[in-house]
Amino acid sequence: MSSSSSANVDGAHSRRPANTAFKQQRLKAWQPILTPKPVIIAFLAIGIIFVPIGAVMVWSSNSVEEYTQRYDNTCPVGNTCDITFDITNDMKGPVYMYYRMDNYYQNHRRYVKSRNDDQLRGVVVNTWSSITDCDPIKSRGNSEAAADFFLPCGLIARSWFNDTFVMKDSSNNFLALRKNGIAWKSDKEKKFRNPPANAPGIRVISDFEDEDFIVWMRTAGLPDFKKLYRIIDNGLPAGTYTVTVQSNYPVASFSGKKYVVLSTTSWIGGRNSFLGYAYIVVGAVCLVQGLIFALKHRISPRKLGDTKYLEWNK
Repeated sequence: MSSSSSANVDGAHSRRPANTAFKQQRLKAWQPILTPKPVIIAFLAIGIIFVPIGAVMVWSSNSVEEYTQRYDNTCPVGNTCDITFDITNDMKGPVYMYYRMDNYYQNHRRYVKSRNDDQLRGVVVNTWSSITDCDPIKSRGNSEAAADFFLPCGLIARSWFNDTFVMKDSSNNFLALRKNGIAWKSDKEKKFRNPPANAPGIRVISDFEDEDFIVWMRTAGLPDFKKLYRIIDNGLPAGTYTVTVQSNYPVASFSGKKYVVLSTTSWIGGRNSFLGYAYIVVGAVCLVQGLIFALKHRISPRKLGDTKYLEWNK
Protein backbone atom coordinates (compact mmCIF):
# COMPACT_ATOMS: atom_id res chain seq x y z
CA MET A 1 0.00 0.00 0.00
CA SER A 2 2.80 2.40 0.93
CA SER A 3 4.75 1.68 -2.26
CA SER A 4 1.60 2.31 -4.34
CA SER A 5 0.96 5.61 -2.55
CA SER A 6 4.57 6.62 -3.06
CA ALA A 7 4.29 5.83 -6.74
CA ASN A 8 1.17 7.95 -7.04
CA VAL A 9 2.81 10.85 -5.24
CA ASP A 10 5.94 10.73 -7.38
CA GLY A 11 4.08 9.95 -10.59
CA ALA A 12 2.96 12.16 -13.40
CA HIS A 13 -0.25 13.22 -11.64
CA SER A 14 1.41 14.33 -8.40
CA ARG A 15 0.71 17.87 -7.19
CA ARG A 16 3.91 18.01 -5.18
CA PRO A 17 6.22 20.79 -6.49
CA ALA A 18 9.51 19.64 -7.93
CA ASN A 19 12.35 19.30 -5.45
CA THR A 20 14.22 22.41 -6.60
CA ALA A 21 15.50 25.38 -4.62
CA PHE A 22 13.09 27.70 -6.39
CA LYS A 23 9.92 25.67 -5.99
CA GLN A 24 10.76 24.59 -2.45
CA GLN A 25 11.64 28.17 -1.45
CA ARG A 26 15.24 27.43 -0.59
CA LEU A 27 16.85 30.17 -2.70
CA LYS A 28 19.57 32.16 -1.02
CA ALA A 29 18.24 35.39 0.45
CA TRP A 30 19.27 38.11 2.85
CA GLN A 31 17.34 37.50 6.05
CA PRO A 32 18.45 40.12 8.54
CA ILE A 33 18.07 39.55 12.25
CA LEU A 34 16.66 42.65 13.91
CA THR A 35 18.89 42.99 16.94
CA PRO A 36 18.52 46.08 19.18
CA LYS A 37 21.48 48.07 17.83
CA PRO A 38 20.49 48.23 14.12
CA VAL A 39 16.87 48.91 15.07
CA ILE A 40 17.88 51.80 17.33
CA ILE A 41 20.22 53.20 14.66
CA ALA A 42 17.49 52.93 12.01
CA PHE A 43 14.93 54.79 14.15
CA LEU A 44 17.40 57.56 14.99
CA ALA A 45 18.55 57.88 11.38
CA ILE A 46 14.98 58.17 10.09
CA GLY A 47 14.21 60.82 12.69
CA ILE A 48 17.36 62.83 11.97
CA ILE A 49 16.61 62.79 8.22
CA PHE A 50 12.84 63.29 8.27
CA VAL A 51 12.56 66.18 10.72
CA PRO A 52 14.79 68.61 8.74
CA ILE A 53 13.13 67.58 5.44
CA GLY A 54 9.71 68.27 6.95
CA ALA A 55 10.84 71.62 8.33
CA VAL A 56 12.10 72.68 4.89
CA MET A 57 8.80 71.60 3.30
CA VAL A 58 6.76 73.59 5.82
CA TRP A 59 8.96 76.65 5.31
CA SER A 60 8.61 76.38 1.54
CA SER A 61 4.84 75.97 1.79
CA ASN A 62 4.52 78.98 4.07
CA SER A 63 6.58 81.08 1.65
CA VAL A 64 3.84 80.70 -0.98
CA GLU A 65 1.66 83.79 -1.33
CA GLU A 66 -1.99 82.83 -1.65
CA TYR A 67 -5.18 84.92 -1.58
CA THR A 68 -8.70 83.49 -1.76
CA GLN A 69 -12.06 85.19 -2.18
CA ARG A 70 -15.45 83.47 -2.16
CA TYR A 71 -18.02 84.96 -4.53
CA ASP A 72 -21.03 82.65 -4.93
CA ASN A 73 -22.64 84.16 -1.81
CA THR A 74 -22.35 87.73 -3.14
CA CYS A 75 -22.67 87.19 -6.90
CA PRO A 76 -25.83 85.30 -7.93
CA VAL A 77 -25.95 83.33 -11.17
CA GLY A 78 -26.58 85.61 -14.14
CA ASN A 79 -24.82 88.61 -12.60
CA THR A 80 -21.50 90.33 -13.18
CA CYS A 81 -19.69 91.26 -9.97
CA ASP A 82 -16.37 92.70 -8.84
CA ILE A 83 -14.16 90.99 -6.26
CA THR A 84 -11.40 92.97 -4.57
CA PHE A 85 -8.03 91.47 -3.67
CA ASP A 86 -5.74 93.38 -1.30
CA ILE A 87 -2.29 91.98 -2.03
CA THR A 88 -0.10 92.79 0.97
CA ASN A 89 3.16 91.27 -0.35
CA ASP A 90 4.65 91.25 -3.83
CA MET A 91 3.77 88.10 -5.74
CA LYS A 92 6.61 87.10 -8.02
CA GLY A 93 5.63 85.71 -11.39
CA PRO A 94 4.27 83.48 -12.52
CA VAL A 95 1.11 83.97 -10.48
CA TYR A 96 -1.60 81.38 -10.97
CA MET A 97 -5.32 82.19 -10.99
CA TYR A 98 -7.56 79.29 -10.02
CA TYR A 99 -11.26 78.77 -9.58
CA ARG A 100 -12.02 76.69 -6.53
CA MET A 101 -15.15 74.69 -5.78
CA ASP A 102 -16.28 73.08 -2.54
CA ASN A 103 -18.72 70.20 -2.06
CA TYR A 104 -18.54 69.21 -5.73
CA TYR A 105 -18.09 65.45 -6.07
CA GLN A 106 -16.28 65.05 -9.37
CA ASN A 107 -14.92 61.81 -7.94
CA HIS A 108 -18.34 60.11 -7.94
CA ARG A 109 -18.02 56.85 -9.86
CA ARG A 110 -20.93 57.52 -12.21
CA TYR A 111 -19.65 61.02 -12.95
CA VAL A 112 -16.06 59.92 -13.61
CA LYS A 113 -17.20 57.18 -16.01
CA SER A 114 -19.57 59.43 -17.94
CA ARG A 115 -17.34 60.20 -20.94
CA ASN A 116 -16.15 58.67 -24.19
CA ASP A 117 -12.41 58.97 -24.73
CA ASP A 118 -12.64 58.02 -28.41
CA GLN A 119 -14.91 60.98 -29.04
CA LEU A 120 -12.55 63.27 -27.14
CA ARG A 121 -9.61 62.08 -29.27
CA GLY A 122 -11.51 63.03 -32.43
CA VAL A 123 -12.45 59.48 -33.41
CA VAL A 124 -15.80 59.17 -35.17
CA VAL A 125 -18.11 57.12 -32.91
CA ASN A 126 -21.31 55.98 -34.64
CA THR A 127 -22.49 52.93 -32.68
CA TRP A 128 -24.82 53.07 -29.69
CA SER A 129 -22.86 50.45 -27.77
CA SER A 130 -19.74 52.64 -27.92
CA ILE A 131 -21.27 55.45 -25.85
CA THR A 132 -22.94 53.44 -23.10
CA ASP A 133 -20.45 54.81 -20.56
CA CYS A 134 -21.77 58.32 -21.21
CA ASP A 135 -25.05 57.50 -19.47
CA PRO A 136 -27.19 59.48 -18.72
CA ILE A 137 -26.08 62.14 -21.25
CA LYS A 138 -25.72 60.14 -24.45
CA SER A 139 -27.96 61.47 -27.19
CA ARG A 140 -30.95 63.66 -27.95
CA GLY A 141 -34.09 61.92 -26.74
CA ASN A 142 -31.97 58.84 -25.96
CA SER A 143 -31.94 58.11 -29.68
CA GLU A 144 -29.66 55.35 -30.97
CA ALA A 145 -29.05 57.16 -34.28
CA ALA A 146 -25.49 58.46 -34.66
CA ALA A 147 -26.84 61.80 -35.91
CA ASP A 148 -28.36 62.36 -32.44
CA PHE A 149 -25.25 61.54 -30.42
CA PHE A 150 -23.91 64.40 -28.32
CA LEU A 151 -20.37 65.50 -29.22
CA PRO A 152 -18.97 65.00 -26.67
CA CYS A 153 -21.35 62.92 -24.61
CA GLY A 154 -21.28 62.45 -20.85
CA LEU A 155 -21.87 64.29 -17.59
CA ILE A 156 -18.39 65.77 -17.30
CA ALA A 157 -18.55 67.61 -20.61
CA ARG A 158 -22.15 68.72 -20.03
CA SER A 159 -21.28 70.21 -16.61
CA TRP A 160 -18.28 72.23 -17.83
CA PHE A 161 -17.57 75.17 -15.52
CA ASN A 162 -18.38 78.39 -17.42
CA ASP A 163 -17.83 81.32 -15.06
CA THR A 164 -15.41 83.85 -16.57
CA PHE A 165 -12.91 86.21 -14.95
CA VAL A 166 -10.99 89.34 -15.97
CA MET A 167 -8.58 91.23 -13.76
CA LYS A 168 -7.66 94.91 -13.38
CA ASP A 169 -5.13 96.76 -11.27
CA SER A 170 -5.82 99.83 -9.11
CA SER A 171 -5.54 102.06 -12.21
CA ASN A 172 -8.24 100.05 -14.02
CA ASN A 173 -5.72 98.59 -16.46
CA PHE A 174 -6.56 95.08 -17.60
CA LEU A 175 -3.91 92.51 -16.76
CA ALA A 176 -2.70 89.96 -19.28
CA LEU A 177 -4.05 86.54 -18.32
CA ARG A 178 -2.37 83.74 -20.26
CA LYS A 179 -4.51 80.76 -21.22
CA ASN A 180 -1.93 78.81 -23.21
CA GLY A 181 -0.24 76.24 -20.99
CA ILE A 182 -2.89 75.77 -18.30
CA ALA A 183 -3.62 72.18 -19.39
CA TRP A 184 -1.28 69.23 -19.08
CA LYS A 185 0.91 68.87 -22.13
CA SER A 186 0.10 65.14 -22.45
CA ASP A 187 -3.64 65.88 -22.37
CA LYS A 188 -3.41 68.59 -24.99
CA GLU A 189 -1.19 66.65 -27.39
CA LYS A 190 -2.63 63.13 -27.10
CA LYS A 191 -6.05 62.99 -25.46
CA PHE A 192 -8.08 65.79 -27.02
CA ARG A 193 -8.69 66.36 -30.75
CA ASN A 194 -11.58 67.89 -32.64
CA PRO A 195 -13.68 65.41 -34.62
CA PRO A 196 -13.94 65.74 -38.41
CA ALA A 197 -16.33 68.44 -39.63
CA ASN A 198 -18.59 65.80 -41.15
CA ALA A 199 -18.72 63.61 -38.01
CA PRO A 200 -22.34 62.67 -37.21
CA GLY A 201 -23.79 64.03 -34.01
CA ILE A 202 -24.85 67.18 -32.18
CA ARG A 203 -21.88 69.38 -31.36
CA VAL A 204 -22.15 70.35 -27.67
CA ILE A 205 -18.59 71.70 -27.28
CA SER A 206 -17.33 73.72 -30.22
CA ASP A 207 -13.62 73.17 -29.54
CA PHE A 208 -12.40 69.94 -27.90
CA GLU A 209 -8.89 71.43 -27.76
CA ASP A 210 -9.94 74.40 -25.63
CA GLU A 211 -7.60 74.29 -22.64
CA ASP A 212 -10.33 75.39 -20.22
CA PHE A 213 -12.35 72.36 -21.35
CA ILE A 214 -9.31 70.05 -21.07
CA VAL A 215 -8.62 71.25 -17.51
CA TRP A 216 -12.24 70.60 -16.53
CA MET A 217 -12.24 67.10 -18.03
CA ARG A 218 -9.39 66.04 -15.72
CA THR A 219 -11.63 65.19 -12.77
CA ALA A 220 -10.62 66.01 -9.20
CA GLY A 221 -10.09 63.32 -6.59
CA LEU A 222 -11.65 65.24 -3.69
CA PRO A 223 -14.92 67.17 -3.31
CA ASP A 224 -13.05 70.42 -2.55
CA PHE A 225 -10.71 71.27 -5.41
CA LYS A 226 -9.26 74.08 -7.47
CA LYS A 227 -8.47 74.15 -11.17
CA LEU A 228 -6.08 76.40 -13.02
CA TYR A 229 -7.80 79.19 -14.95
CA ARG A 230 -5.08 81.59 -16.10
CA ILE A 231 -1.40 82.47 -15.58
CA ILE A 232 -0.08 85.98 -14.84
CA ASP A 233 3.52 85.87 -16.05
CA ASN A 234 4.74 89.23 -14.73
CA GLY A 235 3.66 88.77 -11.15
CA LEU A 236 1.62 91.15 -8.99
CA PRO A 237 3.16 93.97 -6.96
CA ALA A 238 1.51 94.65 -3.63
CA GLY A 239 -1.68 96.65 -4.06
CA THR A 240 -5.40 96.42 -4.75
CA TYR A 241 -6.74 94.39 -7.67
CA THR A 242 -10.23 93.79 -8.97
CA VAL A 243 -11.46 90.55 -10.51
CA THR A 244 -14.66 90.92 -12.52
CA VAL A 245 -16.70 87.72 -12.42
CA GLN A 246 -19.42 86.70 -14.84
CA SER A 247 -21.31 84.20 -12.69
CA ASN A 248 -22.94 81.54 -14.87
CA TYR A 249 -22.46 78.31 -12.94
CA PRO A 250 -25.14 77.34 -10.39
CA VAL A 251 -23.99 75.65 -7.17
CA ALA A 252 -26.79 76.39 -4.69
CA SER A 253 -28.68 73.17 -5.48
CA PHE A 254 -25.90 71.03 -3.97
CA SER A 255 -24.69 73.55 -1.34
CA GLY A 256 -21.54 74.21 -3.31
CA LYS A 257 -19.20 77.17 -2.99
CA LYS A 258 -17.14 79.07 -5.56
CA TYR A 259 -13.88 80.95 -5.04
CA VAL A 260 -11.20 82.81 -6.95
CA VAL A 261 -7.66 81.98 -5.85
CA LEU A 262 -4.44 83.84 -6.64
CA SER A 263 -1.29 81.93 -5.74
CA THR A 264 2.41 81.57 -6.35
CA THR A 265 4.20 78.23 -6.13
CA SER A 266 7.35 76.80 -4.61
CA TRP A 267 9.47 73.75 -5.45
CA ILE A 268 6.86 71.54 -3.77
CA GLY A 269 3.87 73.19 -5.47
CA GLY A 270 1.21 75.40 -3.91
CA ARG A 271 0.49 76.10 -0.25
CA ASN A 272 -0.10 72.78 1.50
CA SER A 273 1.78 72.02 4.71
CA PHE A 274 0.39 68.53 5.27
CA LEU A 275 3.32 66.62 3.76
CA GLY A 276 5.86 68.69 5.69
CA TYR A 277 4.10 68.17 9.01
CA ALA A 278 3.72 64.47 8.22
CA TYR A 279 7.51 64.19 7.79
CA ILE A 280 8.07 66.07 11.06
CA VAL A 281 5.62 63.89 13.02
CA VAL A 282 7.03 60.63 11.65
CA GLY A 283 10.59 61.81 12.28
CA ALA A 284 9.79 62.93 15.83
CA VAL A 285 8.07 59.62 16.65
CA CYS A 286 11.07 57.69 15.31
CA LEU A 287 13.49 59.81 17.36
CA VAL A 288 11.48 59.26 20.55
CA GLN A 289 11.21 55.54 19.93
CA GLY A 290 14.91 55.30 19.13
CA LEU A 291 15.85 57.09 22.35
CA ILE A 292 13.47 54.94 24.43
CA PHE A 293 14.83 51.72 22.91
CA ALA A 294 18.43 52.92 23.42
CA LEU A 295 17.74 53.75 27.07
CA LYS A 296 16.02 50.42 27.61
CA HIS A 297 18.88 48.54 25.96
CA ARG A 298 21.40 50.44 28.06
CA ILE A 299 19.66 49.91 31.41
CA SER A 300 18.42 46.33 31.03
CA PRO A 301 19.73 44.65 27.86
CA ARG A 302 18.05 41.45 26.78
CA LYS A 303 20.17 38.40 26.11
CA LEU A 304 19.78 37.23 22.53
CA GLY A 305 19.53 33.64 21.35
CA ASP A 306 22.27 31.96 19.31
CA THR A 307 21.58 32.56 15.62
CA LYS A 308 23.35 29.37 14.57
CA TYR A 309 20.22 27.43 15.57
CA LEU A 310 18.01 29.31 13.09
CA GLU A 311 16.49 27.25 10.27
CA TRP A 312 18.44 28.84 7.39
CA ASN A 313 21.78 28.26 9.12
CA LYS A 314 21.31 24.49 9.18
